Amino acid sequence: MADTSSDSQQASKHLLVLANPSPQSFDHSIASAYTGVVKDNRQQIVIRDLYAIGFDPVLKASERPTGSSWSPAPDIEPELDLLRSADLLVFVYPIWYGLPPAMLKGYVERVLGANYSFKDMQGAVGQPAVQGKPLVSFSTSGAPLPWLEDQEQVRSLKAVFDVYLWRGLVMSRAEHYRIDSVVPDMDAGYAAEQLDRVRRAAQNCCEMLVSGQYRREAEAEAARRARRGQH
Repeated sequence: MADTSSDSQQASKHLLVLANPSPQSFDHSIASAYTGVVKDNRQQIVIRDLYAIGFDPVLKASERPTGSSWSPAPDIEPELDLLRSADLLVFVYPIWYGLPPAMLKGYVERVLGANYSFKDMQGAVGQPAVQGKPLVSFSTSGAPLPWLEDQEQVRSLKAVFDVYLWRGLVMSRAEHYRIDSVVPDMDAGYAAEQLDRVRRAAQNCCEMLVSGQYRREAEAEAARRARRGQH
């Protein structure tokens, strides 16, 4: 799926990061459904299909945080620019062996983690490119949800990925929509039902951007953190 965007004069911008190597995947259908709703709402969307653009997920030693002397790698600087200009970050990916693909983990390490050390994460300093912004994730799995819950996969992924990024990068919230039983011969009615879920979620995101709800949540969270810091 190629990068797309709508009228550059519109204020609200969604940055959708897609991590599935197959152009025929259901994750690509999710990205398309989400994109359609954003455009219907006359908001902007930029899609970064990591496999299609040949994103390099390997963090180099030279990219480790170094403070004031740090500078982004040439291929990371434009990704950071997209993050800075976005109002909302969306992840779309399959669950492989209980975790997101290495490609997406590499994006987190090289882009979200740009010049952001473990001490910054522990201290919740805030990653400037995404601080105060919402994270919305759509994940797919071939296994059914009851089995995933029996393996404690749902709770584990939420803890080590969604909540960890949300709190450590000081984002405003982390929402996650899980779509299970995604298989090659999945029922067409079930597939349509899940894409309707995606569209409803996208509509909600658009409305919350327009209403300022995300911004108010970020401001409220910043105020709570400031109060805690005074004690």
